[in-house]
Amino acid sequence: MHAKPVNDQKDQPEEEVLDFTKPDFEFRPGMYHEWRQQGPFLVCKSCEVQHAVHIGMNKILVGFDKDLKPILKARKLSPG
Repeated sequence: MHAKPVNDQKDQPEEEVLDFTKPDFEFRPGMYHEWRQQGPFLVCKSCEVQHAVHIGMNKILVGFDKDLKPILKARKLSPG
């Protein structure tokens, strides 16, 4: 008795052409973002799709202004 392979490669096309002008999903972020710093990035934790902004290693998130925009401060690097 021989079992048929579960993933039969003969049924799979060798190439697939993708049309990126018609995506299956479109992400439009809202006006409010719940930012958290992760290393050199500010990462939004409130949107459906996670997105981030690179701020570099020389800045640190210290708070938010009245419009809930991030306040960044220069990080004091110790001489090394």
